[in-house]
Amino acid sequence: MHVYRWDLDKTYLDTDIHSVRSMIRAAFESASEKRNIPGASALLRGLMRTDPDCRVSIVSGSPTQLRTVLEEKLALDGIRFDSLILKDHISNLKRGRLRAVYGQLGYKLPALLDQRKGLGSTVRETCFGDDTEVDAVIYALYGEVVSGRVNESTMARIMTAGGAYPDAIDLAKSALRRLGTADIVDDIFIHIDRGIPIRQFQLLGPRVIPVFSWFQAALVLHARGRLDIEAIVEVVSRTAPDTPDRSASWVQDIVRRGLLERDQVMAMLGSHSALEPLVAPSTRALDRLRGVVTERTPRKPDFLGFLTALRH
Repeated sequence: MHVYRWDLDKTYLDTDIHSVRSMIRAAFESASEKRNIPGASALLRGLMRTDPDCRVSIVSGSPTQLRTVLEEKLALDGIRFDSLILKDHISNLKRGRLRAVYGQLGYKLPALLDQRKGLGSTVRETCFGDDTEVDAVIYALYGEVVSGRVNESTMARIMTAGGAYPDAIDLAKSALRRLGTADIVDDIFIHIDRGIPIRQFQLLGPRVIPVFSWFQAALVLHARGRLDIEAIVEVVSRTAPDTPDRSASWVQDIVRRGLLERDQVMAMLGSHSALEPLVAPSTRALDRLRGVVTERTPRKPDFLGFLTALRH
């Protein structure tokens, strides 16, 4: 069994969360009115089809009042999920906890640790988020503390720097103490929305993979054996169906960053007739690299450095 952990806003749903007016409008949208990030639903359906025994766990900052409409939206998209955790904004407002309303580290990390209970050391995970919030920090820190590479006191210090309240830190500590130590996170895909520089994510270690399109994630996941080729075709049809050159630029970026080898990608594109329109533009785009490839160099995550960089 494999666990796929997803965020919703700006990861799966194309929700405008950059202004109060937009958030209010989103709160009154029906399930059919909600829009997807291009390729997100196709990617998730493909993961479920490739591995019918997988679990889908969603932890979102969306308010609990939207549970019914979000469940309906996911059902319309053909998404089967095992858990859906939403944020109790009303409770936080009543208690005057404004940092908890806007912050996610003190909310999502304890939830992820709590959900890990009962899963053995062989159950691995892949995480999906975006750069609108601090999903990359949350998922990377989650993987590090469960593996034992980051201890409890360091976790508490990072959570404090991320604006978490003391009781949220205590919840995370309590959940962590009930877990065994295991290196369980494979990949952390972060959909770029705000435009945070790619190089900045290197501070969080090699597991964090920022992507400009879910098509890029689909290519990597196919190479991992977690996604069939039909899913790549469906993702492409939802992301840039009429602009092969755009898809080719995403292919070039994946190879330039050393996430996949050129031959790997070209073999994928050549394995299905629906992907043939991408072969020629991708070949031209890769030829322009002229051997310049940025290798991924493993490094110890610098969570405080990343949080500091976000503020500047």
